[in-house]
Amino acid sequence: MQEKFQSYSKNQTNAIVIIVIVMVVALLCIQQYLINKYPPVNKDKELVESIKSLENKIDSISNIRDSLILVVDTTKVKIIELEKKHETIRDSIITQSVNSDCISFSEYISKYNNRLSSSNNTQSIKNR
Repeated sequence: MQEKFQSYSKNQTNAIVIIVIVMVVALLCIQQYLINKYPPVNKDKELVESIKSLENKIDSISNIRDSLILVVDTTKVKIIELEKKHETIRDSIITQSVNSDCISFSEYISKYNNRLSSSNNTQSIKNR
């Protein structure tokens, strides 16, 4: 290797050294330009704060979801209870004899006769 290096003239060696120095300086300039163009961003605190705020929002949404699930469950229970009540009323109406229907209808008419037969009918208007 020393033979190859010694085979170059002094001018050639100087030219090679100058080219290497120019390349190193060019790389340093490009590196400095890129560092200035894209500065390192220290947003760790901002990112941590945004993560914490997102965690708070997730907790809030989870609480809302849980309360909605509870409302849906209670509504389902109420619907089931109303369906059972409706079934019992329907079954009693269906199994009731015609005689009982006539009696209950007659009682209803006699109870509300004044309201139903009055020409003025103000009571029924008020009830609406």
